[in-house]
Amino acid sequence: MKTRRNRKKFSREAAIPSPFFMALGVAMFVFFGYIWLDQRCEALGRCISQLEGQKVELQRQIKQERSRWESAKSLEQVEHLLQRHHVAMTWPDERNIVRIRRTVEEPSAMEAAPSRRQFARVGGIAND
Repeated sequence: MKTRRNRKKFSREAAIPSPFFMALGVAMFVFFGYIWLDQRCEALGRCISQLEGQKVELQRQIKQERSRWESAKSLEQVEHLLQRHHVAMTWPDERNIVRIRRTVEEPSAMEAAPSRRQFARVGGIAND
C-alpha cells in the first residue's frame, strides 16, 4: 500500500520578509535608545540643579562667614574682647623693639641651611 504524500507546496519564504523584521528591530533599538538617553539626561539635569542649589547655599554661607570674620577681626571688636577679658595690652616701648635687617650678602632664612637659621631668643628660649 502506498502512503500518501503531502502534496502541499511549502514555500520557503516567510509571509513577512526578513528586511522588514530587520528594519523593525533597528527602529525598536533606536526608540529604546532614545528613551534611555532621555531618562539619563533628565536624571543628570535633576542632579545638576540639586548641585547648583547646594552651590548657592555654600556661597551664601561663605559670604556670611566672611562677614562674621571681618567683623570679628575689626579693631573695635578686638578692643571690646580685650576689655571684656580684662586684658591690658599696650604697644611696646621703642627700646624693646628689635629690628633685624638682612644684608645683601646673606641668604634669606628660607634659603639658609636649617642649621644656620637663627631665631630670636627671649630669656634663653628660642621663638620659632
